[in-house]
Formats: sequence, C-alpha cells, structure tokens
Amino acid sequence: MAEKKQLLTKSAFLLGLQCDKLLWMYQNQRELMPEVDETTQAIFRQGHRVGDLAKTLYPDGIEIDWSAGHEQGIAQTRAALRQRKPLFEAGFVHGRLHARADILKPAANGRWDLIEVKSSSKVKEEHIPDVAFQKQVYEGAGIRIHRCYLMHVDTSYVRDGEVDPEGLLQRTEVTDEVTASADVVRSEAKRMIAVMSAKKCPEVPVGSHCAECALYGDCWAFLPERHVFSLTYGGQKCYELMDQGILKVRDIPDDFPLREKQAIQVACEKSRKPHMRLEKIEEFLGSLAYPLYFLDFETFMAAVPPYDRMSPYEVIPFQFSLHVLEALGKSGKHHSYLADGSGDPRPELLGMLKKLIGRTGSIVAFNASYETRILYLCSRRFSEFAGWIESLRPRFVDLHVPFWQLDYYHPDQQGSTSLKAVLPAMTKLRYDDLEIGDGQTASLRFAEMAFGDVTPAAKQDIRAALETYCHQDTEGMVEIVKALQRLCG
Repeated sequence: MAEKKQLLTKSAFLLGLQCDKLLWMYQNQRELMPEVDETTQAIFRQGHRVGDLAKTLYPDGIEIDWSAGHEQGIAQTRAALRQRKPLFEAGFVHGRLHARADILKPAANGRWDLIEVKSSSKVKEEHIPDVAFQKQVYEGAGIRIHRCYLMHVDTSYVRDGEVDPEGLLQRTEVTDEVTASADVVRSEAKRMIAVMSAKKCPEVPVGSHCAECALYGDCWAFLPERHVFSLTYGGQKCYELMDQGILKVRDIPDDFPLREKQAIQVACEKSRKPHMRLEKIEEFLGSLAYPLYFLDFETFMAAVPPYDRMSPYEVIPFQFSLHVLEALGKSGKHHSYLADGSGDPRPELLGMLKKLIGRTGSIVAFNASYETRILYLCSRRFSEFAGWIESLRPRFVDLHVPFWQLDYYHPDQQGSTSLKAVLPAMTKLRYDDLEIGDGQTASLRFAEMAFGDVTPAAKQDIRAALETYCHQDTEGMVEIVKALQRLCG
C-alpha cells in the first residue's frame, strides 16, 4: 500500500512562512515541540470567543463536524454545500493542500464569500497570506470565491447590556490584496511541501524571524549568560557581533562602534561595577515631595468586553498597591485593592484610591506614563472622577527616569532598565521566587479567577499570589528610592 502523504494545512503554511525548521518539526516531530504557553493559550481562547460570536451573525449557518475524522469532515462539507447556507469550518483538499474556512457565505451566481475571523482589532499584514492560502485551496477544489473578508473586533464599540456581535465585529474586504499575493502563496506552498517531505530537518540560521517562535529556546540555547543580545537597543549590532564570533558583552572590543548607553553597559560588564551620576540622582531625589505615594496597577484586557462601559482591548485596572511614606526616614503604610471579579472593578478601585491619596505629595510610579494612562482611560468612562484624576497628573514622578537615562546602571541589569531588572540589582528583593512574577501572568491569573471555572480554594490561592506580587512592586520602589538616597549619603 502506498504511503499516505502529508497534507500542508493552513496552520503549517503560516509556520512555514516564518521558518522552514519550524514547519518541518510541526509536520514530522510535533511531539518534540514545546507545549503551548499560557499566553498563547489565552489568545486562542479569545479567538474562539470571537469566532463563536461571529457565527451568531448567521443563525441559519451549518457547522461541519470534524470529530469523526478528516474524510468524514470533507464529505460532510460537500453535502452541506448543496444547501447554499453559511458554512462554519467547511474543509477542502486540493492536491496536498488542506484548509478550513471560518465562514463561507453564499454569494450570487453560485459563488461564495470567504470570511476569516480574527480576534485582532485590525487587518494585519500576516492575515493576507492566511486568506490567500485558503482561497487557493477552495478554488482548486472547485469552490468559486467571490469576495474575501477579514472579520475583526471594532475597538470603537462600547458594551451596553448584552454583547452586540453586530457592533463588536466589523468586516474589512481584502479581495484585492489576496489576489495580488496569489502567485507568491502558490510558489511558497510548493516549496513548503518539499521542505516538510524531506527526511532531515533543515538547518536554519537564527535571526529576527525567531521572535515569538515555539523553538526559540532550542535554537538560541548556544548563547551564554550575559550575551550580546542583551545589549540595550542592540538591533543589527547584535547580529554583527555574533557573526564575528563575539557572544558575551564583556568580549565586545573597545573599538567596536557603540552608542553612549551601550558603551556604559559594556564598561560596567567588564569592570563589574555600577555606573553612577550622583548629581543627577540627587536632582531626581530633590524632585520628590513628601508624603510619597508609591502606586502600581495590575490590569487586563479582553477582545470581548465583559463589562458595560468597556471597549474591546480597553485596559482595565483590577488591582492596585499603594505604599505611603509620610516623611523621610519614616516607615511606610501599605494599602491595596484587588477585585473579586464579580463586576467592573473601576468604580470601587477609583473610589478607594481617592480616599487614600492626599491632596499634596508626589505620586511615584515606575514608568508613570502607564499609570497616568490607566487613570485617564477610567476618567473617560466615569466622569465623576475626571476632575480628581486630572488634578493628580502634575504630581506624578517617574522612578524609571534615572535608570532609563543611565544615571544609575548595574551590570546585573543586563541591558534592561525595567523594574524587574533594577530591583534585584539594587536590593535584596527578587521576582523569580514568586508564584506570579510578571504583569502578563498576573493578568492571566485574574482572568482565570474572575471568568474561569475554578474552585473557591483556587481563587484564594490566586488572590494571595496577586497580592504578594503587586505588593512587591510598590515595596520595591520604596526600597529603590532608599537605595538611591544611601548612594547620595
């Protein structure tokens, strides 16, 4: 019996556009690939939620059932075509190519409109070959495609009551762009069939295409600690150094052309001593007016807004931590808020914060533009807080500034000026021993607690981990200011 040849699916085709090695592994050794991470899984869940809402726009649609296997799905698709109704997940094969359409909608003269549903807020460049591949498969299988559309979320939509799919989703026609890319897609598909059919995995040099790749950890495992790709704003210089066989920052030659900040980083790496501009640090500390309010928000966003007065991908604060230092040398007080997930957290969060922040004193945040933006977004939805929020703006002080300007830089920061890099370099506090150690994980855990199917005990565990993480952000800022004060005597 002849060996059954692999099909090139749309998913595999899109991977092949990124990297031949990724394509080959996906087709031939998928069991060796890393598991999908939490962030990607969350994106998938959002996509499924948007896809389900898109289907409600076509109430007479027919969904193809693929649970019985590939051949049955194809047969069911062919049978459903004769009914001339919208089809969901209709699948076709053309040669060694296979694709399933999110939505096929009947059009005039026996033709069909192809609608690809995305949870993004706009049409992206990578969406065009996605749709073009599908169109090639369907037309090759004898399905006449009339027009091609991308259906995506409309960020101008504001929820008011039940989610309105008509308001949430909008269609953008991409027929011309898809047609223009047809030849490239056709040749790429042919090339990828040869790649995935090869007996050996192709060797692919690392490069910028590796970003956000499942194989990143494997392909870049050759890098040592404190490698040249940690060079701040390194860009193409990092690849130039790698091509010269230079992999460690400390090995960068003295005559290699560097920007000022890069030169400071390299010098610190070689000396293993921090770089300081004490006069600038003193100037920054002198800008602080007591009492000091160290503020940090944790936020989430969603493609489908769960609350009224919320738009798709609007950033919503669900937690704050606030450390208050009344005077220099005094111990601080800590206050916090964490939503329970039962409703929109913004009114309660703002009300509590308004009571805690006095009329005078600096509000200190690390990358303060983020906190001020969150407050501004809240003021647009809850006008009763708008005047108070506007009065806070001039009082914000950005603790990131002395580090971004490299008034202080420690080699252990390894090119980063983020709070996660600065804090362990200057204090004894670290994030790698916390259950939740970054904002993205915090957002995922809150969504799990608020909207997922978790037990009361699991909710309590998540709440405790969130409280610990957010507390450390503001406590860490307090400790950084104290460390800067000690440097200046």
